[in-house]
Formats: sequence, C-alpha cells, structure tokens
Amino acid sequence: MFMESQNVLNVAMKRDPGDSEIQSQLAHVLILNGFFDQGVKLFNHVLSKTPGDWQRWDLYARTIAKSSRPAQAGALFDQALEVAHAAANKPTTSITPPQNSDLARLEMNRAEHLKTIGDIEGCKTAVRTAIGHSRYHARAWTELASLKAFGDEDFTMVETMIRSDQSKLSKSDLQHLYYALGLAHMTRGDGKLAMGYYVKANRLQRDQINYDEGLTLGYLKHLPEYFTPETIAQHALTENGDEQQFIFIVGMPRSGSTLLEQILDQHSDAFGVGEIRTMPNLVKRIYGELFPSQPIHEKFLTDPKRLEFLAKAYRDEVLRTLPPEAIRNGKGPRYIVDKMLGNFVSAGLIAMAFPNSKIIHSRRDPIDTAFSCFTHFFGDGHKHLCDLREIGRFYLSYRDLMAYWETTLTPEQLITVDYEKVIDDLEGEARRLIEFLGLGWQEACLEFYATKREVRTHSALEVRKPVYRSSMERWRPYQDDLVPLFEELGVQPD
Repeated sequence: MFMESQNVLNVAMKRDPGDSEIQSQLAHVLILNGFFDQGVKLFNHVLSKTPGDWQRWDLYARTIAKSSRPAQAGALFDQALEVAHAAANKPTTSITPPQNSDLARLEMNRAEHLKTIGDIEGCKTAVRTAIGHSRYHARAWTELASLKAFGDEDFTMVETMIRSDQSKLSKSDLQHLYYALGLAHMTRGDGKLAMGYYVKANRLQRDQINYDEGLTLGYLKHLPEYFTPETIAQHALTENGDEQQFIFIVGMPRSGSTLLEQILDQHSDAFGVGEIRTMPNLVKRIYGELFPSQPIHEKFLTDPKRLEFLAKAYRDEVLRTLPPEAIRNGKGPRYIVDKMLGNFVSAGLIAMAFPNSKIIHSRRDPIDTAFSCFTHFFGDGHKHLCDLREIGRFYLSYRDLMAYWETTLTPEQLITVDYEKVIDDLEGEARRLIEFLGLGWQEACLEFYATKREVRTHSALEVRKPVYRSSMERWRPYQDDLVPLFEELGVQPD
C-alpha cells in the first residue's frame, strides 16, 4: 500500500535513528503495509520517550483504526484525548498545547472510528463534543447531518456562520457547511432548500479541483482497443487452482456495492477487505500512469513477467494485511473481497492476472446513482461527481465500458447485480451471487446488517439496517433541478 514510503523512511531512519518524527511515520506505514507487530512496537517505543505528545497518540489511534486490527483504536483515541486535554490544561515547553480546533479534530477522528464500528450514539456524542470545542470545525456539521441529528438550533448556527463568519471559513469549510445544510434539509423533506445548498457545495468543490474530462472519458473510450478478447485470452496467466482467489466488486459509487460486500462477508468462505487501493496503486507502479493509453503500453500488456509480478505483488500485499481472524490453518479464506469500485477500468487486466477470480458489477438505476453521488460529500478524488452534466457523461462512459467487459469476459468471470433486484428479491439475488462464486448457500448471507465488523464507506450507516426501498427514486421530488442530468443521460422521466 505504502511500500515506497516505507523504503524512504527506512533510509531516513538509518541516517537519523533517533528522530521521533521519522520513527512515528515509519510505524504508521508499517502498520498500514501489514507489518502490524513491528509498527505497534515502534509506536510504543516512541511514545515511551514522549508520553505527553498528543499528536503522536492521535496518529497511533488513527493508524490502528485504519488497519486490519482496529480493536484497540477506541482506547488509543481515549488516550490521545486525555493527553491532549492534559497538555492544554498544563502547557509545557516541550509539547505544543492543542488549540480548541485541535481538540475538535481529535474528537472527529474518534467519531469517525465509532461510526465505522456501528456505535452511532457514541459517534453523535463525539461530534457534539467536537462542535463544543469549535463550531468552526465544519466537518463536524456534515457528520451531524449524516447522522440525521440536526436540530433547529443547528440550522440557525450554521446559517449564521455562513452569513456572518465567512472570514473564519475556508472554501473547504463552506463546502462542508453547504453539504450539511443540504442533507439536513433533505432529511426534513424540504427539497427546494436542499438542492440549493447541494448546488452551492458542488460548485465550490468543482472550482477547487482540476478535472480533465476529455482525458478521462477518452481513456475509458479507448480501453477496449487494448483489451481485445484475443489479447485477454492469449496472455492470461495460468492458475493451478491452489492460489488465493479474489472477488472484485466494481461499478459506480452509491450503487449498492457495500450491501453486496456485506452479503458476501457473512459467508464463511469470503472475507471483505473494503475499498483498498492496492490494485490501482500497483498498476500505476508496474505499468505507469493511465495504463494503457500510450504506444509502449501495448508491449507492457503482453509482457508475462510484468503480469506475474502484478499478480504476486497483489496477493502478497492483500494477504499480509489480513487480520488474524481471517486466517485459518495458516491460509486465507477461499475468497477475499476487494470493493475498490474504480477497478472497473482494470477488469480486463484483472481477468488476465487472476483468471479464476470473480468480478461482480454492482449496478443501480442511472438517475438514482447520479443523484446520490451529487448529494454525497466525496473528498477523496472523485473529481467527476461535482457537476450534474459531468456526472451524466461519466456515467455513460462507464456504462459503455462495462457493456464491453460483459461481452468480452466469460460468464464465469463477470456477473452484473442490479441494486433494484436485490431490494425486490434479496434471497433470490443473494443465492444467484453465491452460486456464481461456486459456494454453498448459508442463511447468514441474509443477515448482513448484523455485521460486527467495521464499515469504512459512505454507506456505513445504511448497511447496518435490513434492506429498505426508500433509497429508490429519491430524486423524484428534485427532478426540476436535475434537467441537466436527464439531458446528458438521454432520459425523460415519466
């Protein structure tokens, strides 16, 4: 995941072995790269020398929370906050005391962890505490709105900040506050006000990013020219059946993919690792940027050693980061589920590197998908999700590419699962999915909402509930504002 960073930090450690900052950063990447025990040992060593360093305690807690073994994260966040409050109350010359904004940030880090493990009440309390430290910590208001916990006083406070305190707010802060008001008004059923704030939030985000739509859509359009049926068939690796196998869930954000992952994760022969960037990072490292899109990439595509290296590196990295409960008799589960949706661009390469693995295309109604993307806060590189017309054009390019993969890959490699069908017939679609994987049916797959594991996606709240129909056609009250989207998608809602 962060192997290059680990190598750089190892070199830095040799040059300056006593630097606590280098040690902390190395401990951080060691844990995220799957060297858990080494990272924990190094963190404990650093903090034994600087027990009052609240920033390092916070880094330790956040690292554990993002790792494959998050059980101790709660206690570490508590420790970070205790040390931070002590530093604030009794400042010393050796430790920079936290400001109220720092305390708010620490509380929000804890709130995010509590949300991933399903402690919703604890999350609400932490968010309220963060706001108490600093009402200008805008991320807290977005989280409060997502928890459906906005009250009348909250509306007044946020609206007042936007109207009177803009000098204290960055563009990113304003974006958070607009999103918060949009979601809070939507929860209350006031669509007109909600869409007004969503438009403002998305416009702010779009103004701050550099998105080359022509380059992105052109890349998607030309992928089939490289991954022809003949190229995939002639250059795919040969597997003997003993290798660790994977399930890749691909598609658009907000398409029901977390629901599919949790259904699979309840099966004893499958283990979900969430949205990991292992595949896109390795493809970039081994094949280069925007692969394949350049003449040299045709040579790379037919290079067996490069493909073998990709397959081995992916297996090694994913297996190394599995938590202990996923390992049985020294082996991983039959299937490991990778839910990095953007891997849809790499479906051809995945089929070549892992011919016995499975690809699940999570698909949802295009208007529902686009509307949900537009009304959710994505702060992690989804550059094409800030403008209704751009969302519509990207969706069509994604749809065309997936249609190509569906006709190019075999029915044993790729299956498409529609969100609406899962909602209408959960058991039927779940059984179809399990049969596609060649696994025996287990009733636990229908109780996905009972998961005790952490869920690190935008659907962390929804997936802990049984299936519900309220997410279907949520766009209808707002359709007057969605005309640009309809025009790009070429649809006329009835």
